[in-house]
Amino acid sequence: MKRKLSNLNDEESRLSQLLFNKSKDLVEKLKTTHSDESAPEQKPAWMDEDDHQISVNNAKSKVAYTENLKQKYETLMGTPNWAKLSAKVKEEGDDDDDDNEILRTVGHIKKRKTVNLPKDYLEMKMLPKINSQTKTEGKIISCIDFHPTLSVALVAGNSGVVSLLSVGGDVNEKLHSFRLKNWKTTTAQFSPNGSEAYIATNLNHSYCVYNLVKAEPKLIQLPFVVKRPKIFKLSPDGKYIATSSGFDEICLISTASKELLRTIKHNSNVESLTFSHDSEQLYCYCTQGEVTIWDLSTFKALKKFYDNGCVNASCISTSSCGRLLATGSQEGIVNIYETSKLETYEPLPIKTVTNLTTKISSLKFNATSEILAMSSTAIPNAVKLVHIPSYHVFNNFPPQSNVLSHVQTINFSPNSGYMALGNDKGFANLYRLKYYKNY
Repeated sequence: MKRKLSNLNDEESRLSQLLFNKSKDLVEKLKTTHSDESAPEQKPAWMDEDDHQISVNNAKSKVAYTENLKQKYETLMGTPNWAKLSAKVKEEGDDDDDDNEILRTVGHIKKRKTVNLPKDYLEMKMLPKINSQTKTEGKIISCIDFHPTLSVALVAGNSGVVSLLSVGGDVNEKLHSFRLKNWKTTTAQFSPNGSEAYIATNLNHSYCVYNLVKAEPKLIQLPFVVKRPKIFKLSPDGKYIATSSGFDEICLISTASKELLRTIKHNSNVESLTFSHDSEQLYCYCTQGEVTIWDLSTFKALKKFYDNGCVNASCISTSSCGRLLATGSQEGIVNIYETSKLETYEPLPIKTVTNLTTKISSLKFNATSEILAMSSTAIPNAVKLVHIPSYHVFNNFPPQSNVLSHVQTINFSPNSGYMALGNDKGFANLYRLKYYKNY
């Protein structure tokens, strides 16, 4: 176990050194774990024979010895001011403590209390915009992704600039940025291990793999049938890329070899697609509402079903728990299904959400499958958050005092401590979801 933890720390250190320009201060600031491996035993420079004659007749326990030293120190030096924090002061700072708790804990280890997420009111706080220091990603912020282990966000838009920024502090510091020429980013995702970022555009016959360890972007040609990728999706396990020009063919590419594995064909054009949580299946959502589920071990269609009431399909998403599937139409209707109950061609959704009235452009479940975010680019502030399993829409979001403009994309951090929304004003808005204590 110690050896595995040490290997993880080594990998995290390499990533941190790259992201933060090899600054030791920043590496130490974001480093969340320390190696447990003990240093090799050192031999003494000399041996004093008198030391062997010393005996401790009244040896104290470690706790008693520590307390004794503490009392002697306070008697001689007094209690330091920093240790005199009163309970009253701490109570007055409770709000700040809640906001900063996420920065003081090891987010992927600490367990939160098993209290259900309230269904009517989602407690949150708006933080400084992620890209407030850069503002070079373009007017349309089309992509936001959170690093799987570090408190770092990737922000990209229609200017071709991709930025990496720290998340959660008083200021979201710019860590690194690079520009791709003649590029309007439509997709940007970190790989599951966080060592690479996959970036695509619908203007070129190629995609970019950015190596975070080497700080090296590499353009890779897409298969011949994909002229300009309208769809580009990385599987949760990082093994596959599914891409399409928006016609009836989907190309599956190996991320290891960068070679085409298989082309799967449909009866109509594919509007959107999503992988299952375990990357074993692929859900393809065709223009007229038919969904085909493919087995990625055999590349055969497992089943097909029609999205209830759909006239024109828009987007599709699966939950990280694997139990739920959400579909969104161009009429603003969102259907939520249980994946275990898709046996018939016309299954009924467990919930239909009709709070939006324009084309659904984004659907995203949070990591715990307790929130479904939906948005539309058609009108300002067209975004809603649905509580699961009650399927109530949170009534306090979007806040009336906060104009989000036209929301282009929405995403959650790995443990849902943060939520980010990109808009058409060039900003990536950041919210702290206080129910979730971890990044």
